[in-house]
Amino acid sequence: MNIRIKENSWIARIAAYKLGAANCAIVIGPNIHLYNATKEQLIHNTPWLRHEIAHVLQWKKHGFIPFITKYLLYSIRFGYSNNPFEIEARKAESDLDFLARINIDEKNIC
Repeated sequence: MNIRIKENSWIARIAAYKLGAANCAIVIGPNIHLYNATKEQLIHNTPWLRHEIAHVLQWKKHGFIPFITKYLLYSIRFGYSNNPFEIEARKAESDLDFLARINIDEKNIC
């Protein structure tokens, strides 16, 4: 699985604004869009990297349109923090074996 990281993304900037956050990452397919953060900051912040890769895997599992639809519906129904996709990604943050189980290393991230 190849993951692309896009710095200074306008998509992530909009998400940061909506969330009221100083910086932000948002995943669309295999692409992690960053605002006010660098690729190096993401890669070296292992919990954050696990969180975002968990979202990449969710996209892969559910498919583009189904994931977006479910994510938006869950956010409306449960709110951002209680969205099941966000709960799953937060669990991945502290899973020490998460990255090893999916065979992700820096050479797969561009």
